[in-house]
Amino acid sequence: MKRKKLAMILAIMLAALMILPMLLSAFHVSAASSSELKRLKEKAGTLASQRKQIASELKKIASSKSSTIRQKAKLDEQIGLTQNEIENTEALIKELDAQIGLKQTELAGAITDEKKENALFKCRVRAMEEAGEVSYIGVLLKSDDFSDLLGRIDLIGEILSYDKQVMEKLAETRDFIDQTKKSLEGDQKDQVEVKQSLIDRKSELNEQCQSSETMIKKLESQEADYKEAYEEAEEAEQDLQKEISAMVAALSKTSVYIGGTYTWPLPGHYTITSPFGMRYHPTLKVNKLHTGVDISAPKGTKIVAANAGKVITAGYNSGYGNYVVIDHGGGQATLYGHMSKISVSVNQKLKKSQQVGLVGSTGFSTGNHLHFEIIVGGKQVDPMKYFSKN
Repeated sequence: MKRKKLAMILAIMLAALMILPMLLSAFHVSAASSSELKRLKEKAGTLASQRKQIASELKKIASSKSSTIRQKAKLDEQIGLTQNEIENTEALIKELDAQIGLKQTELAGAITDEKKENALFKCRVRAMEEAGEVSYIGVLLKSDDFSDLLGRIDLIGEILSYDKQVMEKLAETRDFIDQTKKSLEGDQKDQVEVKQSLIDRKSELNEQCQSSETMIKKLESQEADYKEAYEEAEEAEQDLQKEISAMVAALSKTSVYIGGTYTWPLPGHYTITSPFGMRYHPTLKVNKLHTGVDISAPKGTKIVAANAGKVITAGYNSGYGNYVVIDHGGGQATLYGHMSKISVSVNQKLKKSQQVGLVGSTGFSTGNHLHFEIIVGGKQVDPMKYFSKN
């Protein structure tokens, strides 16, 4: 009877030895890296510092009664930074959502493993209580010969080693559950704070855009000041136009036009608020050449490349605001101005209809729109003759 009972205990131990590797392989800490989350948090901190710095600079400019153009440029810079913060915050929320989902899955798996390991642990405790030290010695004394004795010693050693692994594994799993719960709670707290931050940044962006859009309008009531600001912006535009003409002319010597017709740069938005050509300026009371077409569209509307080409310059100009110039070969180029965001970089090759930026009101502008120019042979031409509304 004792021999039968002992054999049953040994069978339980041997079966448990076979189960343990499966439990060990069933549970593991995810290898998913949190490096992207760390990078986004670090970037958020950097952007927050830059936001405070620009706010301080803008306050100093306003108190020193600097030119409206300079104030507008700094406000446009602030708007661009706020947009970067919004994009980074949205990416951070997405990454936090993914991390939270992953940790919830890992936690659920660990809790399931803990239940299995706890059941196995209890089973082993009962087996050890029933076997006892005397039973282990009995197993050894029942050896038929020396070879059998060595085999039994090895078996008992494996069983004792197994008992230790069961206890260590259970402790490890419980520790992992505690750590994961704490980490999950931290991520969920961060998620709430970051979502609130997104709301705050969007509210700030709306206020900044309203200030930017009304700044030039308010200036119109002060004719002398407006004239000074207009001339300053116009001079900046003309200087840029000369640089662009020189760049396109140099490139035309080694390139041919990419071919095809120009496609509309603002798909779905066709209202032209100011056409190409001479126009009467109501505030200045003079005729001025408008070197492109102004196309009305809501802030943030996607602007696309009118044709394939290469970005030869991009940046900020007090007249054009955020602008991009694309060379299409053969002395032809297009310019996109007053954008709220530039989505491309210098020397980047673009396909036709690829995103260039977003509609805004940066630079010397009084409302959200795209200022679009086509340059041929170093001169601005009427764009309406060169593209098709595809």
